[in-house]
Amino acid sequence: MADQKLIAELGDGPYPCILTTLREDGSPYGVVVWCGREDGRFTVNSDESSRWLANVRRDPRVALVIVDTDNILRHLGIDGRVVSIEPDDEYAHIDSLSQIYMGRPYGWARPGEIDKYKLTIEPVRARTTDIPLPS
Repeated sequence: MADQKLIAELGDGPYPCILTTLREDGSPYGVVVWCGREDGRFTVNSDESSRWLANVRRDPRVALVIVDTDNILRHLGIDGRVVSIEPDDEYAHIDSLSQIYMGRPYGWARPGEIDKYKLTIEPVRARTTDIPLPS
């Protein structure tokens, strides 16, 4: 059974999130992304130049691994499906993720320059590992 406290801690960041999608030939394609949590779901952000966005549009099945950078034996694995892809026209979502990860609004582009999208992942299965480091 997945540890809900660890899911909340790691899901609320700022921890590296490894997102795996499926290429057209069925092989895995992994990238590191910023992620967040909303109402029991996970969110990530993309623009059209991301290869993985095309993968998700074709096949919504994904895996997400979130790792505690202080102890890699504390991590969360999510198998899920992308249930929505919504325009992030005003950059509200990417700015909120940037605040978590960078401590400031997103700085690589502004609204109107690059179309951004908020993707919502519905977990199907969650696994947590929490092994303390030896003293």
